[in-house]
Amino acid sequence: MRADIVAALLHDPEVVFLDEPMIGLDIVVKNRIRQFIRQINQERGITVILTTRDLDDVEKLCRRVILIDQAKIIFDGQLNALRNSLSTETVVSGRFCWRL
Repeated sequence: MRADIVAALLHDPEVVFLDEPMIGLDIVVKNRIRQFIRQINQERGITVILTTRDLDDVEKLCRRVILIDQAKIIFDGQLNALRNSLSTETVVSGRFCWRL
Protein backbone atom coordinates (compact mmCIF):
# COMPACT_ATOMS: atom_id res chain seq x y z
CA MET A 1 0.00 0.00 0.00
CA ARG A 2 2.81 2.42 0.82
CA ALA A 3 4.31 1.83 -2.62
CA ASP A 4 0.94 2.53 -4.26
CA ILE A 5 0.61 5.82 -2.39
CA VAL A 6 4.15 6.86 -3.29
CA ALA A 7 3.52 5.97 -6.95
CA ALA A 8 0.39 8.14 -6.91
CA LEU A 9 2.50 11.08 -5.68
CA LEU A 10 5.30 10.84 -8.28
CA HIS A 11 3.74 13.42 -10.59
CA ASP A 12 3.12 15.92 -7.78
CA PRO A 13 -0.69 15.88 -8.11
CA GLU A 14 -3.00 18.42 -6.52
CA VAL A 15 -5.52 15.68 -5.64
CA VAL A 16 -4.96 12.03 -4.71
CA PHE A 17 -7.80 9.50 -4.54
CA LEU A 18 -7.26 6.66 -2.05
CA ASP A 19 -9.76 3.81 -2.06
CA GLU A 20 -9.69 1.84 1.23
CA PRO A 21 -5.95 2.44 1.73
CA MET A 22 -5.80 0.83 5.19
CA ILE A 23 -7.66 -2.39 4.41
CA GLY A 24 -5.84 -5.47 5.66
CA LEU A 25 -3.04 -3.56 7.42
CA ASP A 26 -2.00 -4.03 11.02
CA ILE A 27 -2.38 -1.16 13.50
CA VAL A 28 1.27 -0.07 13.41
CA VAL A 29 1.34 0.22 9.61
CA LYS A 30 -2.09 1.94 9.61
CA ASN A 31 -0.79 4.59 11.99
CA ARG A 32 2.32 5.19 9.87
CA ILE A 33 0.29 5.53 6.67
CA ARG A 34 -2.17 7.89 8.39
CA GLN A 35 0.77 10.00 9.56
CA PHE A 36 2.20 10.03 6.03
CA ILE A 37 -1.15 11.05 4.53
CA ARG A 38 -1.48 13.92 7.03
CA GLN A 39 2.10 14.98 6.28
CA ILE A 40 1.66 15.16 2.49
CA ASN A 41 -1.58 17.05 2.98
CA GLN A 42 -0.01 19.62 5.30
CA GLU A 43 3.46 20.00 3.78
CA ARG A 44 2.65 19.71 0.07
CA GLY A 45 -0.95 20.95 0.08
CA ILE A 46 -2.20 17.80 -1.63
CA THR A 47 -5.91 17.19 -1.27
CA VAL A 48 -6.58 13.59 -0.31
CA ILE A 49 -9.95 12.08 -1.12
CA LEU A 50 -10.37 8.97 0.96
CA THR A 51 -13.03 6.32 0.50
CA THR A 52 -13.33 4.09 3.53
CA ARG A 53 -15.68 2.23 5.81
CA ASP A 54 -13.23 2.55 8.70
CA LEU A 55 -14.52 5.32 10.96
CA ASP A 56 -11.18 5.36 12.76
CA ASP A 57 -9.56 6.53 9.49
CA VAL A 58 -12.23 9.20 9.12
CA GLU A 59 -11.77 10.49 12.67
CA LYS A 60 -7.98 10.60 12.41
CA LEU A 61 -7.64 12.02 8.88
CA CYS A 62 -10.70 13.92 7.72
CA ARG A 63 -11.89 17.46 8.28
CA ARG A 64 -14.73 17.19 5.78
CA VAL A 65 -17.00 14.19 5.36
CA ILE A 66 -19.28 13.39 2.44
CA LEU A 67 -21.69 10.48 2.83
CA ILE A 68 -23.09 9.00 -0.37
CA ASP A 69 -26.01 6.59 -0.43
CA GLN A 70 -27.26 5.15 -3.70
CA ALA A 71 -25.47 7.84 -5.73
CA LYS A 72 -26.95 10.68 -3.66
CA ILE A 73 -25.07 12.92 -1.25
CA ILE A 74 -26.83 12.60 2.09
CA PHE A 75 -24.31 14.60 4.12
CA ASP A 76 -21.53 17.07 3.27
CA GLY A 77 -19.79 18.87 6.10
CA GLN A 78 -17.53 18.76 9.12
CA LEU A 79 -17.16 15.57 11.14
CA ASN A 80 -18.52 17.27 14.28
CA ALA A 81 -21.61 18.40 12.37
CA LEU A 82 -22.17 14.80 11.28
CA ARG A 83 -21.91 13.61 14.88
CA ASN A 84 -24.36 16.29 15.99
CA SER A 85 -26.84 15.39 13.26
CA LEU A 86 -27.05 11.75 14.27
CA SER A 87 -30.15 11.14 16.29
CA THR A 88 -30.64 7.60 17.57
CA GLU A 89 -28.94 4.35 16.90
CA THR A 90 -30.86 1.45 15.43
CA VAL A 91 -30.02 -2.24 15.06
CA VAL A 92 -31.12 -3.68 11.72
CA SER A 93 -30.57 -7.34 10.85
CA GLY A 94 -27.90 -7.65 13.54
CA ARG A 95 -25.89 -4.74 12.13
CA PHE A 96 -25.25 -1.40 13.75
CA CYS A 97 -26.78 1.46 11.77
CA TRP A 98 -27.24 5.18 12.26
CA ARG A 99 -30.44 6.96 11.44
CA LEU A 100 -30.00 10.53 10.19
